[in-house]
Amino acid sequence: MARWQERDWLDGHYELLMDFPDGYDWVEATQTLWALPQVTGVWKDREFDPDADPRLDASDILVTAELLTGHLNGVAHLPGGKNAPCGCAISDSHNWLIFFLPIAGLGRCYDLGRYPFGDVGRPWTQEVDEWLVELARAVYSKVPFRVAAIGPEIFTLDMIEASDPGMLKSRNCGVMLPFGEELLWLPATGAEGA
Repeated sequence: MARWQERDWLDGHYELLMDFPDGYDWVEATQTLWALPQVTGVWKDREFDPDADPRLDASDILVTAELLTGHLNGVAHLPGGKNAPCGCAISDSHNWLIFFLPIAGLGRCYDLGRYPFGDVGRPWTQEVDEWLVELARAVYSKVPFRVAAIGPEIFTLDMIEASDPGMLKSRNCGVMLPFGEELLWLPATGAEGA
């Protein structure tokens, strides 16, 4: 792989946002996430060469604490042998862990069509959603979250509304909710509803 450039991190994000009940669950969730084979990390800087630059150890609490002031960055190993830049951050409240794929980096792997994804059923969104659902399930098995959302540029309102799937007939983001011992996955429905 080549060195990621600043341009690979532009144009917004496609995200997995997990809302945890405890303000410090993000520490174990971050460590769990970066230990998964679907991602390689972590680097503090965004312009890194995965083959040459030394990595930080995400299991080190001091490295994980870097999220309090910035991002941790890495490589997402997407289906079909595609690689894209990725990163994670925490919200100001420290209850949300945000794993993100920069749109410009995804554009190196997929034909993204038009932004901001007016039609949710594009083949690349389905593939990336399934990949992010797999990551979320792996994190949930170690650190249960209250709700998770998957989609472009997810904001607070989306998370609040997403926590009750009956509140909205249409969702611009997919939602994962605990259902007994399992996680229920509700894909995005788009502006028209399902």
